[in-house]
This record gives sequence, C-alpha cells and structure tokens, in this order.
Amino acid sequence: MSAFRAPKAALALFGITTIVALATIGRLQRDRFRLPGGRLATVLVALPVLQATSTLWSHFPRAALSAAVTTAVWVAGILWMATLDSGDRDRILKWCAAGAAISAAVLLLQAAGVRVIDLTASAGGRFELTGLAGNPADLSMAAVLLMPPLLCRSSDSSRRRWEWCLLCLLAAAAAVSQTLTAYAALGSVLLVWLVRARSWRLWLGTAVVMAAVLAGALISGLDQRLERTRAQLVSGNLYGLLSARTDGWTAAAEMVLNRPVTGVGAGNYTIAFYPSQLEWLTSRGATGQRGESRTHFEWAHSDPLQHVAELGLVGWAWLIALGWALLRLWPRSPNLIGLGLAATAPFLFFHYPTHLALGLLPTALVTAHLVALDEQIAPPIRSRWLRSITAIGLLIVVVAVGMWQMRQLALDLWRGDLERRLTAAQAATDRTQRAAAASAVELQVMRRIHRLPGAAPWLWRVVGRARLLRDDPRVAEPAFRTAHTLWPHEEAEFGLGLALAAGGRRNEALVHLGNVCRVNRSLVRRIEDPDLRRTVLDLMKARSSQLRGDP
Repeated sequence: MSAFRAPKAALALFGITTIVALATIGRLQRDRFRLPGGRLATVLVALPVLQATSTLWSHFPRAALSAAVTTAVWVAGILWMATLDSGDRDRILKWCAAGAAISAAVLLLQAAGVRVIDLTASAGGRFELTGLAGNPADLSMAAVLLMPPLLCRSSDSSRRRWEWCLLCLLAAAAAVSQTLTAYAALGSVLLVWLVRARSWRLWLGTAVVMAAVLAGALISGLDQRLERTRAQLVSGNLYGLLSARTDGWTAAAEMVLNRPVTGVGAGNYTIAFYPSQLEWLTSRGATGQRGESRTHFEWAHSDPLQHVAELGLVGWAWLIALGWALLRLWPRSPNLIGLGLAATAPFLFFHYPTHLALGLLPTALVTAHLVALDEQIAPPIRSRWLRSITAIGLLIVVVAVGMWQMRQLALDLWRGDLERRLTAAQAATDRTQRAAAASAVELQVMRRIHRLPGAAPWLWRVVGRARLLRDDPRVAEPAFRTAHTLWPHEEAEFGLGLALAAGGRRNEALVHLGNVCRVNRSLVRRIEDPDLRRTVLDLMKARSSQLRGDP
C-alpha cells in the first residue's frame, strides 16, 4: 500500500477511541475521572451534536452521521488531552513531531534524488517528493501546524538543541514540498514569532536558516514552481494559480445560496458538489475550466466555507462562538493562539486540515492546551453503578469504532481492486476476454450491493461501467440512472450519457453529456465517437451563448 493510500484517518480514529476509552475506564475505577469545562470545551462538544442533528434534512443521512461520529471522536481526544498535565501533552507533541520529522527526512531524501519510495505510478512533478505521509501538501501542513506548540513549549534558554534541529527539519520539509499554502503559513508563523520575540539575534539566525532552507528548495525544483506561478500571474490564469480550488469554492457558494438556513447537511458537501457546481455554471452561462479527467471535489479546499455550506446559519453561529471562546482565552496564552492562528489560517482557507488526520493531530494538541487553560472541571461521577455502566459503554464504543473503520478500510481496498480490474478489462484487446472480465466484476458487485446501502451509489457506477465494457448499454443505462439518483455524480451522468448514446437514444444522451462536460470540458476527450464528440462541443457552445444572451 502506498503512502497516499495509507489509512491514516482510520488508524487515528481507532487509536484515539481506544486510548481515551481505556484511560477513562482506569480513571473511573480510581474515582479520578473529571471532565474539562469552560466555553471552548462547550463549543467543541456542540459541534458533533449539530452535525448529528443535520441528518434530519441532509440528502445522505449516513454521511452526516459519519461526520458527527468522526468529530465526536476527535473532540473526545481533545478533552482527554486537556485533562493531562503539561508534561504528558509535551510527550505527545514530541511523538507527533518525531513522526512528522521521519516523513520529512524521507521527503528531503526524495528531493535529493534518493529513491526511498518507488513512485513509478505517480503523476510526477512535486509528487515525487512525497514522504511517508503521502501528499507533500499534507506533510507540509503537518510540519507547519506542529511548529507553534514546539515554539511555545519552553523558554528559549531552556530549549535543547535537538528541538531547534527538529524545527529546522520541519521548516525545510515545508519549503521543499513546493506547496504555496505552506510557504504562506510558514512565513506567517516566523513573522509572528520574531515580532513577539523582539530579538535581533533571532532575526539574524532565522534569516540564515531560512536562506539555507530556500537554497535547498530551489535546488529541489522550487524555481520551476515559482516560474509556473509567475507565468500564471502574468497571463491572468487565476484558476491554474489556485490549482482549480475555485471549483470547490463556487460549488460551496451555490450550496450557501440555495440552502442558507439549514445547509446541505454535515458530510454532504461531496454529495452536493456536482449539482451545485453545474447550477453555478449554468446560471452564469459558463463552462468549467478543469483540464483533467478527475473532476470531483470531496472537500471544498476551504474548511470555513464548507462548514457553512453544510450547516447553514448554525454553522455561522458555531464559528462565531469558537472565535469568541478563543478571544476570551487570548490573554492567557497569546503566543500559542497567535502562532496557531498564523499557521492554521492559510490551510483553513486554501486546504482542508480539519478533514485530515495530519492536520487534526497538531490542531487537537493546541486546542487541548487551550481547553486546559479554562481551569473549569465538571464534577466527578460519584455513583458506582453509573461508573460501571459508563465503562461498559466505552468498551462497546471502542469495538464499534474499530469495526466501523475496518469495514471502511475493507470497502476502500475492495473498491481499489474493482477499479484495477475494470482498468485491466478496458485495456484488453480481445472483446471476449474484456466481456468476461467485466462480467466477473459485475457478478461480484451484485452479490454484495444490497448488503451495502452506504456504498450503493459508487457500486452502481461500477456495475454500469462493467456493463458498458461488455457492450450492453441497454442494462448499463438503469445502473447509471440508479447511481445518479442515489448520488448526483458526474461519473454517473457521464456513464448514463454514453449508455444512452450507445443504445441509439442520442438526443437524451446529449442532455446528460452536455451537463457533465460543461462542468469538466476535458471529459469530451473520453467520448470515442467523433461525431458525438463534435455535437457535444457544439451544444456546449450554443448553450453557453444562449445563457449569456449572446445574439
């Protein structure tokens, strides 16, 4: 399994659940269990409750419930860490930083040309620089987000040399990753830290270190990334400069416009993405600028915007409450809050740190420290029976979360295997062999699809693709239609259009192909029939002109 596919979220969720549950059970038995209180703790606990409530109106309640449970696990981890003393939290911080440092060392070796990880199937470019964490952007995010608590851990005079080396290594990884968001976050952290430190020696030392780091980054290919960025700025190609993030933002904005009060429901952004993006483009007579076949956004690349799109006015209220709680804590820890906001803000608005374990772990550490500053502890549980029932309930939760994550991991592995087999079948030159391979995939899916309602949308898409591969568009059409009804997805609508066209229903096919190709015009290249391809292009141009009101 590659670093990109490693189940980091599953490991984090199960690990946090197990540690918190066992630690809580031990404290219950010793009558030492306490719950942290205060404004920030209350705001955090409210979030999974609000997400669970959104199941009442979301299109896909399972996704909302899954998001609520995931958030509840992370909140439980934060509250548990808040009950630890500062030394224990420091040890957790060191272990997290050590893990990031190991992955950073691998990234730097990759940049130096040492093939630590075989990435023959990667897309090339800066993705060849991956560490053990996978995507270099994710690693740079973890590296920068860990810097604020490391910088605030102790006074300058008592900090050991190895900690400075660790900070330099994390900064180097962020710089060499060639991630523009990481550069903004790293620069913000260093600027805030230096301004608050008011030491010319620190300014000079930091300048020397950063000059060396940037030199190494330039050697590893940063100059090429900067040249591409300059060319995009000169040509006015903001879409390319922002790495297609505007697709995620505009879809989220359309969700806010359509459902400003309730939102689309927690975890439902990815489900509402395609129809929202299509509606945004249609209302403006525009065509998407996506230049690659993959078009779907699982996250908006702006966590505050996605939060509001999913929870509506309640989401706005929760963000305001969170800001107010942090503002009240500012006098107690100005350095940590200031550095934390400087590091987090660029990633919050241009990435998705609250949806990735690599971003949530350092964020949870900082948040736990702030929760502990409230110094408000809820009363202990005195009843022996209640303590026993709580302990049993926690063990049940551990087993349930473990089974849930193992099931999700098994589904992901199975999905990857199905994709691999369909790709191999599509590459087969012999029609009989291709049909046999596709039929085998369809048979395997149909045996399990009715037992997996949560996975039904993508499983029906797999069935539709398999039926198209064995040249049976008549039965592929209902499979894609069912998939699109369950989850309005561009892959389902594209497959539906191809199935209708292959079945001779050309006019119906043009409606669906025109829709999906407007969102991602590069999909036109995947239409094998040249006449149909030209007709779809002409239809897109005519529809855009009509929507814009051109004569």
